Amino acid sequence: MVAIHEKIVAQLEQRKLKKRDLARALSVSPQTATDICKGRSAITLPHLRNLVNYFGLRADFWLDDQRLMPEASDRVGATPAADTPPSDALTRSGLAKIVDPARFVQRMRAIVGEHKREFTQRNPDLHESERQVLGLPENGTLHSQN
Repeated sequence: MVAIHEKIVAQLEQRKLKKRDLARALSVSPQTATDICKGRSAITLPHLRNLVNYFGLRADFWLDDQRLMPEASDRVGATPAADTPPSDALTRSGLAKIVDPARFVQRMRAIVGEHKREFTQRNPDLHESERQVLGLPENGTLHSQN
């Protein structure tokens, strides 16, 4: 049985992140982040939400006690299973509630552009379609925003 704290440690190691990065992502103290990584502190629902947002891995992955490492389908926004309509995935992610998707994407591109190096280091496994939406072509340079 794989515990959530083991998955967290594996993700930190794989992405070359530190516990202080986790502390910031979960909005907890560095000591609490250490306690979470050692399994001494429980994962709360807000922690789970922040884990999903920070690592880009669906809640289902974090709660699955059979696998340590994620699969492509565990990524937030990954193509859902054949029996899950796309509209359900958009609703679950909150993207269906966005009133002006073009404006949202433009703002996301601006944020990613300002923090491109950190973003690409934390997310080395971006799919080509994700890179295109974020304005990050394969060579890592930003498209112009004109």
